[in-house]
Amino acid sequence: MLTTTQIALLEAIKASLFDYTPKYPDDTDWNEVVKEAKAQTIMGLISPVIPIKDQNTNIGIANYIRILHEQDQLIKLLDENGISCVILKGFAAAQYYSKPHLRAMGDVDFLVPCNRFHETAKLMESNGYVYTHGKEDTNNKYKEPRHLGYSKNGIEFELHHHFSTPGADIDDILEQAIHKREYHEINGYKIPMLPEIENGLVLLGHINQHLKDYNLGLRQIIDWEMYVHMVLTQTVWNSSFVPLADGIGLKDLAVNVTNMCIHYLGLSNCSYITGDLKTDTLEELINVLFESGNFSRKKSRASKENSEESITSGLYSIKKKGFFYYIQDLGIQRWKICQKHPILKPFAWIYGLFRAIVKGLIIIFKGGRIKKSLNDAKQKVVLSEKLGLKSK
Repeated sequence: MLTTTQIALLEAIKASLFDYTPKYPDDTDWNEVVKEAKAQTIMGLISPVIPIKDQNTNIGIANYIRILHEQDQLIKLLDENGISCVILKGFAAAQYYSKPHLRAMGDVDFLVPCNRFHETAKLMESNGYVYTHGKEDTNNKYKEPRHLGYSKNGIEFELHHHFSTPGADIDDILEQAIHKREYHEINGYKIPMLPEIENGLVLLGHINQHLKDYNLGLRQIIDWEMYVHMVLTQTVWNSSFVPLADGIGLKDLAVNVTNMCIHYLGLSNCSYITGDLKTDTLEELINVLFESGNFSRKKSRASKENSEESITSGLYSIKKKGFFYYIQDLGIQRWKICQKHPILKPFAWIYGLFRAIVKGLIIIFKGGRIKKSLNDAKQKVVLSEKLGLKSK
């Protein structure tokens, strides 16, 4: 059952997005609503429709303008060097909001053709973009990373080599779509974006990624909601979106998330997006969002490392690969000496087993409720299966 704070927040979201007259509970604690909105990174979105103001909203708008400018400088640099790029998430999601500046911005994610990836990295590094993360530890060499991180003028950039998420391979689709990119204007800036259908797959894939890691928040859900509201007519859904989404295993997720938006977030006129729906699944999904916050803002890093999320990830791997392969992979990923000397890989399972045992003991000795964590983790695995998600 939703709390008063959660109900008030959902009412505020509907009011902001769809000019809906909110029905706030009489005993709403607005300070708690603000706290929850910040955890979900949607404070700017609801600020115009709630009776309390927060200075961080103005800071968010200023940050929006800074990111928009720095993003434009990057786009111009790539265009001048004949490198096609498309912006992912961020402004590619904000374009569907009636007031894009109310959508919170983080870093700038962008995708370039695979054969221009290393060239783009060198170009950025020679033009003041400071490398922050993503390269292989050994000799500073690439290991075909998902993305490389850079920073310039206080703005974070993520140069993507690919974007696929576990169980949803869309890289070939996106690679072709880059060459069909479309420019959309926001606040006077022209921004290269994927065509509508492929852009929707990215937003859905983003939900898939964070749901797998259990750090999904309302912001990613609202991005999808606004995309559905602005793009997915019945004809587009049936003739264009479903064939692609079904082919990569994301159709069920699209159906369930859309219907959660209808049930809780004010989305309307989407009755054609139907499937095998259960109310309890939608309730479980909304509870996961409120439990986590955006990027697990409501959970400490320590608990995330040592408790339920770690157990959930382990359960996924053990179920799909088997126990031995799980500890072998764990050893390869965590044993730095093995990464430097591949000849040691056959013995990585020993390190992996040792690490798994130590991690389990830490959970127990720190007072972690191991039985409850296991049960909660198993329930989340079941929820993922209900949503049609697949692991690697």
